[in-house]
Amino acid sequence: MRSGFVAVVGRTNVGKSSLINAIAEARLSTVSWHKNTTRRAVRVIVREPEVEMVLVDTPGLDVGRDQLAARLFAVTEGEMDGADLTLMVLDATKPLSDRERGVLDSLSSKDVVAINKIDLVHPMSLLPRLQELAHWSLAEYLLASAKRREGVVELRDVLAAHLPEGDPMYDPETKVDLPLRIWIAEIVRDELLDGLRDEVPHSIECRVVDWDDEAEEVPVVIFVERTSQKGILIGEGGARLRSVRRRVNRRLRGRFRVRLQVKVAKEWTRDSRRLDEFEL
Repeated sequence: MRSGFVAVVGRTNVGKSSLINAIAEARLSTVSWHKNTTRRAVRVIVREPEVEMVLVDTPGLDVGRDQLAARLFAVTEGEMDGADLTLMVLDATKPLSDRERGVLDSLSSKDVVAINKIDLVHPMSLLPRLQELAHWSLAEYLLASAKRREGVVELRDVLAAHLPEGDPMYDPETKVDLPLRIWIAEIVRDELLDGLRDEVPHSIECRVVDWDDEAEEVPVVIFVERTSQKGILIGEGGARLRSVRRRVNRRLRGRFRVRLQVKVAKEWTRDSRRLDEFEL
């Protein structure tokens, strides 16, 4: 059989998480149009007969100016170094950035490129993009739309074909390789991001605290950088936070239920001590 790790890389909002969820046919990785939605390398296991493919969702390639951004890019580089191959996701609606060109230069002939969001452009506009990409001699170039699930099956098959031969690495029941407490915290953050204004999402981090993995109630602390952001998350009379809790509990399917609390940690994205505490 074939088994191995695929590092899925690309800049913010290119659709990495959406493609992974489409390939896995489940909502397992955080999807949002906000920047820096993916902060940890989330490993999603996709199985087919004679294939175990681990798709590693990585933080965006965008250049940032705080310590959080620097750490996120280091995570992406580390996952690329450790993977069996890289899937680089490009946005059909945007030209290549300097950072993307640099990553393309670092890829090898075993790696794959997927141009996502083809549903948003005229088909003829894709030809110049493919001609430009011909400069890099990679294994495959594919067109896809995660939103419409176009090209998803073909992409999955191509990735599987380029995996090395090997034995299964995970228990057959495992779908996501992420500690349970972090997975629950990421679900909370995913639901919080829905409908927020641009200035708030980058400042949100969630942590499960004082929990032994056995209790049904999971205490989750939501950290923000400013008091005004705390009010936005809680909502009038606590309505927004209650709505988030209900949606999270539905996704946990009764196995656990969350208790949410919002706290202010001033400028935590620039605080090395806080970043260590948040395991970022």
